[in-house]
Amino acid sequence: MNRTATSLAMFLAFAVLPTICLAQDAQRDAQNKLLAKRAAEADAYRKLGETVQGLQITSETYVRDFVAESDQIRTDFDGFIRGVRFGTPKWDSEGTCSIEAEVTVARVIEELKQIHSRHYKGKTLKAEDFESIKRYVQKDVVQVIGMGVPRPELPPDVPGGDLPMPSGVTAPEPAIPAIWKSIPPQERLMAQRAASLDAKRKLLERIKGLRVTSETRVRDFVAESDVIDAEAQGMLVGAREVGKPYFHHDELIVEVTVEVPVESVITTIKTLHKRHYKGDRVTGSDIEQVTQHIKSQTFDAVGMGVPRPQAIQAVASSMPTPIPDWAAQPIRAEGMGVPPADKAGTPQGKLMAARAAELDAKRRLGEEVMGFRIDSSTTVRDFVAEHDQINTQLNAYLQGAYVKSTRYDDEGTATVVVEMPGMKIWEVVHTYIRVQKMR
Repeated sequence: MNRTATSLAMFLAFAVLPTICLAQDAQRDAQNKLLAKRAAEADAYRKLGETVQGLQITSETYVRDFVAESDQIRTDFDGFIRGVRFGTPKWDSEGTCSIEAEVTVARVIEELKQIHSRHYKGKTLKAEDFESIKRYVQKDVVQVIGMGVPRPELPPDVPGGDLPMPSGVTAPEPAIPAIWKSIPPQERLMAQRAASLDAKRKLLERIKGLRVTSETRVRDFVAESDVIDAEAQGMLVGAREVGKPYFHHDELIVEVTVEVPVESVITTIKTLHKRHYKGDRVTGSDIEQVTQHIKSQTFDAVGMGVPRPQAIQAVASSMPTPIPDWAAQPIRAEGMGVPPADKAGTPQGKLMAARAAELDAKRRLGEEVMGFRIDSSTTVRDFVAEHDQINTQLNAYLQGAYVKSTRYDDEGTATVVVEMPGMKIWEVVHTYIRVQKMR
């Protein structure tokens, strides 16, 4: 090849190279936008599901209690949430995607009534009870905002995670977000363990909500004796973490999914009944009926964990939006409850006293949270008043606070301590702060 031909070839190569690079950059940008969008959709589905499950039906019953009744109810409920339409996605300069999801309260009520008529086997909840939801919700629409960054490890079967990858693109291994790199590895591991524990708590609550007879759930049977209650933790033997932990991009929150085989749960319930149950309200054949309401092979739940307060405070000042001190701490509140006079001294009375104390503690927790400061001039209550669409979501998160301890005095009065990470409340508030900046 002569010098002229060689020079021409080199010229063409250098001329085409920028075009190839630009095409690769464009493809990478499209890939990242798609990944961020599917992550935002998954986040919106999760938040919407949690918010709707936190809606109150009666003075002592929430949608989450109804959803826990059977696997058929949970499946139909999940299908309903996945059918909710999204708004238009928006991306900020850093590639974070936000997307709105909303559903009317009227539609929620109608859907729950239909699920009730198809699958509910109990006697304590009537279809018309769902109309009471209107009394506890301040708005006609339940709205959440999902946030997402490129998240290639999102499982295909997660709501919002079923979008195809761009042709010819291989997703990279997920990296630890920058905010988490400031947290020592040991603290990250402890946050993952806290998330796993939270998932197992949720898993146990779901199992305890399963119906044994038309008037009895697993939690009623477990409450019959302290021995059964203590050994009920064994229902989570064999529980394992599924997939990889997900570290949030803008909050010090990590998510962990845990699942347990249905077979091992049913086996444990049968064993507890045979060894320790002394009553006559639940029979062995009743326990067998539990399997009729379960269609899946596993129970699963997603838990959230945060680093210890000192680790959060060490990086709080470096955040674009400073993290308030309260967000770095567990939030606790204590409530008290007494059994009905005609149930005093019975296992049912004990359960009812604990339930009343839990509701009282969560009410106090809500009052405490509303007084927290976001900045020098704004409290959470002020922020909710300005953005009243988040009120339902905050209340749902507060109702999802877990029971830290329960104790009884000689007269049967129950004292319950509930707790939740302050970071979960900050996540809701911070989401709306970020969305405001994007607009």
